[in-house]
Amino acid sequence: MIRRLLVLFVVYSGMIIYPACIPAHAADAFSQNNPDVKKYEFARSYITALSYMKDINDRWTKNAPKKLFADQKNKMIIATINDLALDSSDLRIIKNYLLKYLVSPNMLMRKVADIVVVATSREIAINEEEKTLWEKWYDLNAAGQATRPKEIDFVKTQHFLELRRKEADKDIIQASVLMTKVLISEKDQDGRGHRLAITGQQRQKLLDKLDSFGGDTLDWGLKPGQGTLEGSIAVIREILEDSLWTSIDEK
Repeated sequence: MIRRLLVLFVVYSGMIIYPACIPAHAADAFSQNNPDVKKYEFARSYITALSYMKDINDRWTKNAPKKLFADQKNKMIIATINDLALDSSDLRIIKNYLLKYLVSPNMLMRKVADIVVVATSREIAINEEEKTLWEKWYDLNAAGQATRPKEIDFVKTQHFLELRRKEADKDIIQASVLMTKVLISEKDQDGRGHRLAITGQQRQKLLDKLDSFGGDTLDWGLKPGQGTLEGSIAVIREILEDSLWTSIDEK
């Protein structure tokens, strides 16, 4: 999902809407569609899902087959096919973490889950297509039939699949932004709409979980040029760390 450091130049920060900035009737609709039900559990599931995205990212950056087997074409192709299979396995795990929230009474939570489930399903399908592409390319090389025109077609198809994968990655960024909206409490207890529906202890646990795989080296918020994983971590870290947002147990 976060493969090959795909860069997203579309910044989604413009879609962030705070209840304090919208009319009262819209704020009421926000509260009705975002009741305070299992929000900590949902955020924990979402962040855990991101850790599997980190595994996918590392597979194609730290241990990329093209780096490991630069001078061994057949081994590189086989490793690529195997890594695509591992990616799909991780994507299914991510999907399973969010599936149960498709029936949540919280409609915003459902929306986030739906975006992730659809995006991961699309990426699994893309991986299967790319696996088949590499398998055919392996056979052509083994048979000595990997001509220049066939190589051009192979590269073009790869590029097309990469563009489709990038579109699915954009959806994950959108889901991560919306996930931070889920954390906002339905109860505007401080009069400004800046209260989260989790306790201070839960908030710290979520940050610790995020730090366990994402580190604490990114600036808050989405920035042009960030990869999907980096952007997701940054936008979630912002709402968890920003003191403007008070926890539900703060006086």
